[in-house]
Amino acid sequence: MTICLFLLALVADADGTASLPGPLPCQSVDSQLFQYDDGTAYWLTWGGLWRGNWFTMDDFGAYGNTLVCDYSEFWFYHHSCYCWDTDFFFAEIWSDNGGSPQDLLSQESVTAAHYTAVYCDYSPPMDLGNSFWVLDNTEMSSGGWPPILGDDSPQIFESHSFFTDDFTLWDPWVIEGPLSNSYLIRVHGAYLGLEEMTWAGIKAQFQR
Repeated sequence: MTICLFLLALVADADGTASLPGPLPCQSVDSQLFQYDDGTAYWLTWGGLWRGNWFTMDDFGAYGNTLVCDYSEFWFYHHSCYCWDTDFFFAEIWSDNGGSPQDLLSQESVTAAHYTAVYCDYSPPMDLGNSFWVLDNTEMSSGGWPPILGDDSPQIFESHSFFTDDFTLWDPWVIEGPLSNSYLIRVHGAYLGLEEMTWAGIKAQFQR
């Protein structure tokens, strides 16, 4: 155990981030999944009481459209050197206040699992608007557990993955360089224009 902790300390950052032994594919075959990560995990992190992704549908070519979401997806990792003090976390969705979370739209207690997709389902599907936040809230743990996975590809134009301990100051999750890498936090749904924003239109989108 002492050797394991020493080796992990060599690759751990001050913000509670450590490299994985090797890249791990975390692919989804669903065509209606929206994600900023590149599909491969290189890092795990327990830094921040809240960790999350800021989504805007404009980044996915849906300019001005709204997302109707039926589930969110999270990926966690149980490193052999560390024992989680809890498997539970809160999957949260917040409205966007121009760069920070504003109003809590959904909070669900979810059980995390090692290296597999973990889902939070929304029934009926939720209208999240054009921009919103999906957060991993670790208040039930003593120190940011369970640790979430992240990729090795920084964002190109602006950061989308952030963490905080006080819900006031949100820091981008930066491994190297000015912009953040991406947590493996994703949303599933359909983006709709105003002409489709009826219940019949929403059901038709999810029955495709």
